[in-house]
Amino acid sequence: MAGILLAAVTACSTGGNGEEANRETTAAEGGKTVLTLSIMESTAFYEALEKKFEAKHPDIDLRIQAYKQAGEELKSGDWEEYRKSVHTALMSGKGADVLDLEGLSESEYIGKNLLLNLDDWLKQDDTLKQDDIQRNILEAMKQMGGTYSVPSGFYLRAFIGEGEALNNAGIDEKSWTWQIFADKAKKLTEGKDGLYAMADYPPDMMMQELMVDGYGLYVDQEAGKAKFDSPEFVALLKQVKKMYDDGVMTAEPAERGKQLFYSAVLREPADVIDVTHTAFNRPRLLQKPHSLEQSGAMRIIPATQFAIRAKTAVEKEAWKLLSFLLSEEGQSMPERDGFSLLKSVNRQKLDAIKEQIRAGTYKLPDGQAVTAEDEEFARFTQLLDMADVYSILDAKVISIVGEESLAYFSGQKSAEAAAELIQNRTTTYLNE
Repeated sequence: MAGILLAAVTACSTGGNGEEANRETTAAEGGKTVLTLSIMESTAFYEALEKKFEAKHPDIDLRIQAYKQAGEELKSGDWEEYRKSVHTALMSGKGADVLDLEGLSESEYIGKNLLLNLDDWLKQDDTLKQDDIQRNILEAMKQMGGTYSVPSGFYLRAFIGEGEALNNAGIDEKSWTWQIFADKAKKLTEGKDGLYAMADYPPDMMMQELMVDGYGLYVDQEAGKAKFDSPEFVALLKQVKKMYDDGVMTAEPAERGKQLFYSAVLREPADVIDVTHTAFNRPRLLQKPHSLEQSGAMRIIPATQFAIRAKTAVEKEAWKLLSFLLSEEGQSMPERDGFSLLKSVNRQKLDAIKEQIRAGTYKLPDGQAVTAEDEEFARFTQLLDMADVYSILDAKVISIVGEESLAYFSGQKSAEAAAELIQNRTTTYLNE
């Protein structure tokens, strides 16, 4: 394990003979500079990345250190062992030059100065088309005032409405809260048998999604403190329960056309049509209901986050890898997941879909033809440029909220008692 996960190079002082000595230890046969990348599991994306990057930079030997090879079975405990190994290497000043941050604590490593701030590299790299980069994504992902990771791509959590039904609803999506949502939905569903604001959506799942969207409002990860016993959280629990009690929301499935809103993850440009039109005939992308302290923009979910170890001896070569990922060639790799960090790549894919729809050749995943107006694409692009919701969160905390809120929703505990239990469990976990 140590041989696989720990790089052979230990950084020493920068500049002068020390730097040159360090760089000499990375020389492979043929005079190439060795650059290491640590990942949990090898995939077709990493295999393609290695080939294309080395073709672009023949003086660099990219060595991918994968804990699991492609197709190899993942066993219980593998992720934990991988995280521990990478953590141990980082804390000792060693490890791979570039890291895939999945499952790792980015904020902890930034706080200990173990990851490189990439802001200067981003500004100075004249090979990048600066105006083409989806800057709002990188800005949203900044931590502690700096850019410490670059995603290969990203997904988006979107809120979708039935456009035709909402035409005269008078929704001001920029400022609507969940209370306004509940009031609007109640009016729209009143007297209409079997019509719900959202269906097939249990209340504990609703609470988990609300916590993901507003994680920072209730958890201070760095300080190890939670605020689930606050009046605001108790009020949120009661508000969610009331929507189900009033029949606005339901945990049961509903027939197509019997719900007004839908929350879904858009994983690629095709989902702008495939996901939205699977839910509704005339979908309308909306800003999500949100508290006054939050944004209602689409939430950013990084596909893969790459960071550079602060003490790497091959910082220049490490940046070349991230720069390649941000290039048109890197962002156009078919093996890469998610939306692109380049506006032009997203636009090309969306335009291709638009042309197929106009020609009548585009089909939904179920084989059905689809009709979509150009305004749908314009609306998505508008919301994409507004996307700014991102937070580093702990999945265990989200799980605790879901588990313990069930006791309230089922009538076993009061909202105050459930909130106190969530607070105690979360506090214990954060301080472990």
